[in-house]
Amino acid sequence: MSHTSETRIFSAPAASVPPVLSSADDYEALARGPGALACARTDKLHHVFGSTRSGYAIYYFGNILAAFDFPALSFLTDSGQRYAFEGEYGTTLVEVLDADKQRAVITQMNALFDALKANPMIAYEAEDFGHLSEDDIEKALARDYVSASPYADTNVWGDEGDTADYLFTYLRSVLKVVENALDEGLLVIFSAEM
Repeated sequence: MSHTSETRIFSAPAASVPPVLSSADDYEALARGPGALACARTDKLHHVFGSTRSGYAIYYFGNILAAFDFPALSFLTDSGQRYAFEGEYGTTLVEVLDADKQRAVITQMNALFDALKANPMIAYEAEDFGHLSEDDIEKALARDYVSASPYADTNVWGDEGDTADYLFTYLRSVLKVVENALDEGLLVIFSAEM
C-alpha cells in the first residue's frame, strides 16, 4: 500500500513567525494565517503545494543531492529540517528560511540545474525506482514552467508526483517562491508530511 507525502512552501512576514516553533500547532497557525495569505496572492508565486506518491520526489531528490555538496537544499529531502512534529498520521518536518538561507538556496539550486543540464546522467543514475524513460530528464530540465500545485497541474507531465517533470517543475516553483520572498524581505516556511 502506498501513501502520499504532502509538501508546502510559502512566504511569510518575519513578524508573523515566532523565533522557535515549539509544536505542530505553531506551524498550523502559520499555515492558516500567513500561509493562507501567501496562497491568495495572484501577483507572484508565494506558495507551492506538492504531493508525491510514496514520497517519490522527496527520496529521488535526496538521491540526486547525494552526488553534490549543496547542503542548503537538504530541507527538500526527508532530513535537513530544523523541526519534526509527530502527529496522528506521521511526521511533519518544518524548516524556516531566513534571507541568508534563501540566498544559499537560490545559489545552490541554480548550480544544481546547471550541473544536471550539463550531465543529466547524474539524475538518471540517482533514480532507482524505475520511473524514467529516455529523455525524461532532458525534457524536464529544458522547461521553465512553474506551478503553485504541480501535482494537480495538467501542464505537468505525468501524475501522482512520480515523474521527472513533476520533480523539476516542483523544484523550479520552490525556487521561484524563495526568490520572490527574498525580493520582498519575507521568510519562507517549508513543511513535509512524511
